Amino acid sequence: MTETVTVCDATHDNISHLPPGQAAGYSTGTGPHIRWTAADWAARPGAVRIDQDPAASDPTADVLDVEEGAAPLGRCAPWAEAAAASFARGTRPGQRSPAIYMSASMVTPVVNALIAGGITEGVSLWIADWDLTEAQARAVVQAAGGPFPVIGVQYRNAGLYDVSVFSKAWLAAVSGDPAAPHPAQWHGEYVTAGMFSLAGLAAKLGVPASTLLRMTAVHYGRFDDGLAAWLNDVAAGRKLATHPLPEGIRLWVD
Repeated sequence: MTETVTVCDATHDNISHLPPGQAAGYSTGTGPHIRWTAADWAARPGAVRIDQDPAASDPTADVLDVEEGAAPLGRCAPWAEAAAASFARGTRPGQRSPAIYMSASMVTPVVNALIAGGITEGVSLWIADWDLTEAQARAVVQAAGGPFPVIGVQYRNAGLYDVSVFSKAWLAAVSGDPAAPHPAQWHGEYVTAGMFSLAGLAAKLGVPASTLLRMTAVHYGRFDDGLAAWLNDVAAGRKLATHPLPEGIRLWVD
């Protein structure tokens, strides 16, 4: 059974009222009354970081806040993809895999927005439902599964802070230090445009083709017949030099 942890979140102005234990705060927000300072983060190490900016400007945060006055639905997929890349690269050591916060009534619109943006799995949900008891909230997290698992349920407003239960495993699975730059002349992200073969792309980026083969070929992208055929050709050693990569594959060299 999934272990859960109580998490209390507050704005900068109310951080002093948070009880001991796991906390959550805001890396962005409308004004200094909401955003946590460097001193706030230092005082609560490991606190969950929430991006509340309508522009979803912090891909190093753990959670995107999707509600009125915060990020709109259209920012869900772009933020999640950028946050996943940040997590994979270790841009901010201690970052969790991407999750989105929303009210219970917004779960379906958020999931639909992710799918419409090409993301069909790998993003977690933190749901606010103040009609639940603590036991009921815990049961939701413990029973969670599927492509968009519920890793947190906010079930109570305590006046100056809110109270949630979270998946202990999600909280603990944090990114490490950034990987050392690849010795080749290029590193980072490349999105294919259907113009280069694997060998041609490797030459363009200045890395061995074997390096590209070792990387995850698809990250929050489409997996269709074209991609399946290309992967089969690569696995069988066919058309390695001449067969173009399908359009839209995201490749990383770290």
